[in-house]
Amino acid sequence: MTKKSINLDVDPTIMEKNMRIIKENPMEEELNKLFSSVDTVPSKLVKPKPGFCVKTFTKPENKKIFVNICITEAIPCPRDVTNQELMKILNSEDPSSYRVPMSIGEGRTELDKSGSPATVYDVAVNPNFFKKIETDDLFQTFFLTVVFEGLQDKYQFEIDSQKYTVLKNRKSFGTLQSHRIQIRDIKSCEAQNKTLIEEVANEQPQKINDISLQNKKELLYRLRREPPTGEIQYLLAEFRVPPTVELKDLHLEVGEDRLVLDSKGQFELVDFFLPCSVDQDVIDAILNRNDNILSVKMPAIH
Repeated sequence: MTKKSINLDVDPTIMEKNMRIIKENPMEEELNKLFSSVDTVPSKLVKPKPGFCVKTFTKPENKKIFVNICITEAIPCPRDVTNQELMKILNSEDPSSYRVPMSIGEGRTELDKSGSPATVYDVAVNPNFFKKIETDDLFQTFFLTVVFEGLQDKYQFEIDSQKYTVLKNRKSFGTLQSHRIQIRDIKSCEAQNKTLIEEVANEQPQKINDISLQNKKELLYRLRREPPTGEIQYLLAEFRVPPTVELKDLHLEVGEDRLVLDSKGQFELVDFFLPCSVDQDVIDAILNRNDNILSVKMPAIH
């Protein structure tokens, strides 16, 4: 995932309270003074460990493909939910509110046991989550559905999701490839559950000004989608930024499916995944000092 960073900086000649950042619009030179530089996020190559292999087919060509589900600590763990909670999420109006971080590798050609060419993909997940999908049929079915949808969206082909087999006694097909993972301080699963999931819930949120801050070292925030149901048009992240935090101390990064807000150590780093891919080139961030709210509007990619 490529991330672009937004340095919340302001021209000293601008005296208005509301600061607006619109990423790279060459037709508006005045706004260019507010543009951020693009930082390259450090990354590293990791070699996942084998987990299990799935054989399936494309539609309508009936072309055989193999998907290696593999493991690496470099991928964060999704929040831990029970079977009942998962079913409730899947039956809700927005099942995408439960997100599973994963790394989908490039396709490659390998020969199957009959000598025929087949396309192979490696999909890496966190080892703690892998234990769950390995032993729980419901989570495995849910996870494979998400994997198939991810492959279809990324490589623009259709998978016959009703026609797949988890291969027995085979942890991988072919040689697992290395994945390039961005280097970032990743919260533990427990930490994510505490600081991220409840705040990002898609239920009717309270007004942000009415929510009390339980930990003075954590920035209060929420993430909501528009419209509330149906296809997502854009995501809106809102952060309460205390008056004690100066504009120059805020650093915002928005990736295709991740948002990070840093306040130079004054508050805990806010780092969470987004429920859909967003257009990194059209990010609208507004810091309103009237109510001390930073709003980040992120158009969804369809």
